[in-house]
Amino acid sequence: MSKSSGEITNLSSSTIIEGDITLDNDIRVAGSVIGRIDTKGTLIVEQSGKIKGEIKVSSATIAGKIHGNIECDGLMTLESRSSFIGDIKTRQIVINENAEFRGNCAMPISGTE
Repeated sequence: MSKSSGEITNLSSSTIIEGDITLDNDIRVAGSVIGRIDTKGTLIVEQSGKIKGEIKVSSATIAGKIHGNIECDGLMTLESRSSFIGDIKTRQIVINENAEFRGNCAMPISGTE
């Protein structure tokens, strides 16, 4: 979780958002988002969560489905049974057994970017 504000924005499983989301705090997605997510905090996608769009976050834990590209400043974790289709740019990544990942992953060498 982000240390900046301690707040978390929760999108319940019945929530559907079409549009861009920009925030400074953590966000937990159990519903659906079609659009860009940009946060200085942590993105948590629950098993029921679905995102279609571009993502820029500090860190991410994915248990649901994402179709789009992500830029993650810290650690990104793909939980078991998650699905990620798109390109990943991150400092660190953990891909658990039975996670689906289709795309490219770039991990910048420290000090070069």
